[in-house]
Amino acid sequence: MPPQLGPTLKVGDITITGLSDGVMPCDQQALFPETPLSLWEQYHTRFPQCFIDIERDGKKHNWFNTNIGVFAIRSGGKTVICDTGLGPEAQMFGFDGKKELLADMKAQGVSPDSVDTVFLTHLHGDHVGWNLLRESTKFRPMFQRAKYAFGKADWEHFTKPDILAGRAGPTMQRSVLPLSELGRLDLLTGERELAPGVTAFPTPGHTPGHMSLLIASQNERAVVLGDLIGSPMQVTETDQPYSPDTDGPMGRATRKRVIDMAERDGMYVLASHLPRPGWGRLVRFQGRRYWQAL
Repeated sequence: MPPQLGPTLKVGDITITGLSDGVMPCDQQALFPETPLSLWEQYHTRFPQCFIDIERDGKKHNWFNTNIGVFAIRSGGKTVICDTGLGPEAQMFGFDGKKELLADMKAQGVSPDSVDTVFLTHLHGDHVGWNLLRESTKFRPMFQRAKYAFGKADWEHFTKPDILAGRAGPTMQRSVLPLSELGRLDLLTGERELAPGVTAFPTPGHTPGHMSLLIASQNERAVVLGDLIGSPMQVTETDQPYSPDTDGPMGRATRKRVIDMAERDGMYVLASHLPRPGWGRLVRFQGRRYWQAL
């Protein structure tokens, strides 16, 4: 009998467990430099868990409070981990990572050795950090039995010499490139079923090879957006320019297309940076669309 999981979402016969590598403060002006801070004020009461008051450099700030989410998906005897968090050695916006994923997996009954596939929505540092564990000067996969599946276009982009020489270089060297040497890469070029009813599909724009997951079982459906949205506010504010997007116009078009699909088909909506456990429904209020936590 598999270990009992903690709080879960059931999509037909598929079980999803929300995990976290911690919650991190994040300057919304770094993510949305073209968006006035006043726009976010309307969301303070709707999503209070998404904001935090902090003091930095002698000044008080009200920043996003961002979940570094991970999902464990079980279907047909297979276990898929979606993204692996910030990891044990990385920082985000000048803050050290919380390093909470391993303890959370243990608490939720998710063993690394039970994982068949690690699916990475994309190769940004807060989604690949626990891919590997460092042992002296070498690395070993944290998920010993798993292949690591992600978009081939992301591999081609992030292994370019100019990208490796830039800000993404340390993350690639630490958490991604050794997977090739270890023979663990599974590069995806289109739709791929990773487990029964769990299908990866391309959603480019945030990165060239960004991918999402469609989850379908017994007439129920869910979509894992990855970083198509970095906060629940983007479900409503789909047109706001998002600075981490590699291709801004494509990112906005993809975001709107997939969220429109999710609303039209009544899907559960999950994403890495939504408040833990990371899932909810889309609702309409006074003519506007919002994400609503479950």
